[in-house]
Amino acid sequence: MAIDPAGPHAIALDGPATIYEASALRDVLRDAAATGEDLLIDLRETGKWDLAGVQLLVSCVRTGRRGGRSIRLSNVPKACAEVAERSGLGDWLRSVSD
Repeated sequence: MAIDPAGPHAIALDGPATIYEASALRDVLRDAAATGEDLLIDLRETGKWDLAGVQLLVSCVRTGRRGGRSIRLSNVPKACAEVAERSGLGDWLRSVSD
């Protein structure tokens, strides 16, 4: 999982977002959210997803909201959306996606 600056207050993630990458993904999301600014997370280049990856997105968005920030997702891949739907998080994902 890599972070790529995609513009001001935006990041682009790449690679899989599964339990095997959870620690690295958590660190990337934590660092990106630590700026204290609103954040756009581009998921276009991500690959395989599982529930651990989706749960990290939920945590990141909730943490941002508690801090008064907006954290939005863009270019959500089908694999991520399918995991969210199967786990009952489809409505949540649509509510935070551009």
